[in-house]
Formats: sequence, structure tokens, C-alpha cells
Amino acid sequence: MHTIELGQTSLQVSPVAFGCMSLVPERKDQSLAAVQRAFELGINFFDTADVYGHGDSETILGEALAAGGIPRDQVVIASKCGIVFQGMNPDYTYKAYDLSASYLKRSCEASLKRLGVDYIDLYQPHRIDYLTHPQETARALEDLQTEGKIRHVGISNYTIDEIRALSHYIRIDSLQTQFSLMFLEPLESGLTAVCLENQMSVLCWSPLHKAALTGKHNFGHDNWQAQREAGIVAQLRPFAEQYNVSLTQLALAWLMQLPGGVIPLVGTANPDHIAEAADATDVTLERDDWFEMLVIARGRPMPWGQRPYLYVNER
Repeated sequence: MHTIELGQTSLQVSPVAFGCMSLVPERKDQSLAAVQRAFELGINFFDTADVYGHGDSETILGEALAAGGIPRDQVVIASKCGIVFQGMNPDYTYKAYDLSASYLKRSCEASLKRLGVDYIDLYQPHRIDYLTHPQETARALEDLQTEGKIRHVGISNYTIDEIRALSHYIRIDSLQTQFSLMFLEPLESGLTAVCLENQMSVLCWSPLHKAALTGKHNFGHDNWQAQREAGIVAQLRPFAEQYNVSLTQLALAWLMQLPGGVIPLVGTANPDHIAEAADATDVTLERDDWFEMLVIARGRPMPWGQRPYLYVNER
């Protein structure tokens, strides 16, 4: 598998990354095997977070790399910090955010211990903390870099203005955001353009829109959103047949064809699905087909005059 540079880090990463949210104790053997299978297929970029399973994802990722005898310098590990769950309640709706210097440093130490490594390649504030000045967050991240505990800084789920504020104080090499053919906001809001301007890679979470773009999802017809998504999939099928690929591979290839390093995060413990995603890196779409897929996803033709209107109900 070919590699691309992550931001301006000089790190060479696979064009698709393994999203580790699916690594859970209930399927530990399968999770361990999934990480090793991904590496065998050429995927060397693994993204996790301290809140995935309250740290279980980081622990299992570290165990999988050790069990597989995978050299530390042959993988790029990304993790995230800043989401605070109140107690151990598994209800993911009750949380706060903390990017203060003291919390960041404690979080990083805990992540390193769970992962069983000396450093994290890409450390990402998970969500913006409205109560911490970005300069304080930046200085804490710089301290961690100086101490050799993290190598590079990314961000997750930031807006354009939030990117601008933090990047004033520290170099940011990636943005992780929801992005797929069924969620085009990064493209139409200007997020991807800002990343190109700042030479930041875009990491796409939910690139298959919660499996809707696999073609195996039961949409139902109980609301307009389900009908819209089913219609998009139906119109994409001829393109998959034309290129002799699965719908999954088509959707991932569409993202990876954007300039600047757009990297889908594929979260699965199924070895067949991992291989399917890896094969998507060999797919190249014709320009006209790429734009026709965009028209299908947007539900309206490409404009020739005024700036397209971003419909709120399409977000």
C-alpha cells in the first residue's frame, strides 16, 4: 500500500486509518486479530481516544501491537483527549470538556500507560473547551512535545474559527471531523479549504455514515432522512458496478481523491471489512464521475453562478 504524508509531520501513513473505537473487551480476541490484520494489509495508522470504552480501546491497541510483535517505529498512533465523563456511567450523553494544562498532562500520562508506549505520534484535543484559553492548551501540548511524550498535534471536531484560534499558538497537522458522501459539511463550509491552506490532513470519522454507504443498511421509510439516504445509495450502485468495486470502496475512494491528504477512519473488527477498505486505496474515479457522485449526494446540480446554499436540514 502506498503512503502519504500526515500534515507537515514527515510521518508516512496509509491512506486509510484504522479507527479503534470498535476495540472492546467483549470481543478482545477479535480486536487483537483485527489490529494485526490491518497492519498485515499495509495499514500503519491507528486512531484511538482515552474515552473509547473509558480507556479500553487504548489498552487493547497497545496489547495488540505487542502481541503481534509490531515494531513501534512502524506504526503511527493517534489518540485524543479532553472529553470528561462524570464517573464511570456509560451514558455518553453526560460529559464535559477540559483542555486545561493540568488535565491534558494527566490525560497524556494515562494514555501512554494504557497504550504501553513512550510517545504518541499524533495527540488531538477531542472537542473544544470553552473555559480554557487556547494559549494554555497550546503551551501544555508544547510541554508534552518537549518532554518527548507526543510528537505532533491534531484536533478533532473543531470549527474554522476554533482552528484559527489554536493554530495561532501551535502548529496543527490534522483535523478529525465527520465527513462522508452523506455528510458534506466539511466540504461546503470551508473546513477542507482551511486544512489545505494550513497543510493539515483531514481525518474522516464515520466515512461510511454509520454503515449507510455500505449498501447493507436497512433504511426503512419512516422519515425523510432515511428515504434520502436510501435514494443516494440506489444512485451510487451503478458507479460501483462500473468500477467493479463495492459501495464501501466507492465511498472511501471518493473521499481519498480529495487533495491534501483526506484519510478515512475505518472502524471495524471484521477482517473482511478491513481488507475491503484497504483495497479501496487502489481505486481512482474519473473527474466527471466524482462530481456526479457529489451531485447525487447534495441532491442538486453543481451551480454555475452564485455560491451554493448550504441547507441546514442536510447537515
